[in-house]
Amino acid sequence: MHFIKNFRFWRLVWTVFVTYYFINFSRNFFDDAIPEKAMIPTTLFFIITVWLAFEYYFGSPFFQSGMVEASSVWRAFFAVFFYPFLAFCIADYVWLHWSQMNFLYPVVNIIGILIFLVGVLIRLYTLFIVLRLPPTKFVPKGIYKISRHPRYLGTLIQLFGIALVLSSYLGLVLAIVIGIPLIIVEIRYEEKVLVDHFKTDYINYSKKVPVLIPKFKR
Repeated sequence: MHFIKNFRFWRLVWTVFVTYYFINFSRNFFDDAIPEKAMIPTTLFFIITVWLAFEYYFGSPFFQSGMVEASSVWRAFFAVFFYPFLAFCIADYVWLHWSQMNFLYPVVNIIGILIFLVGVLIRLYTLFIVLRLPPTKFVPKGIYKISRHPRYLGTLIQLFGIALVLSSYLGLVLAIVIGIPLIIVEIRYEEKVLVDHFKTDYINYSKKVPVLIPKFKR
């Protein structure tokens, strides 16, 4: 995967402009649509927008790891899932109220923001690790010493966080029934590419480190 590692002034300007626009757009949208409960989704979209700004500026795929060239097929499948998933959770929170956990408001929403923020921090932390990895030799650093695909772990956490922030139990169901299988398929695709590229180094690494959920030694 080819990241953007050199400073690009106009890309930075465009990133800041788009970030500013979407932050203000989402704030105005939720203030108009649901003024009494706008703070929760506005906070969520502020975090999403800032996170995506970093991913975009460095040329990182939004929902893939960036460790290998992303499969256009699985990238499209995940996009087809994610954007309707996000739109449904928003619509359920603002208009539909089909699966709202209102009896837990605002506790579940605040917990969701914290969970989503953990996912974002994992994605950004691992992004800066991947940016420094050598292209020809596999050298696991940081969280990669305890999880082979922490960027997908971050994505999975983000899915659950979004559903909780917008208090949609159907959103949680979608994250489990569709989101998890899609992430597993993408991981399997990347595992094959990584083995082909790094060969014995990655095979030995995969024998020692779990694929997604870290195992901590006692």
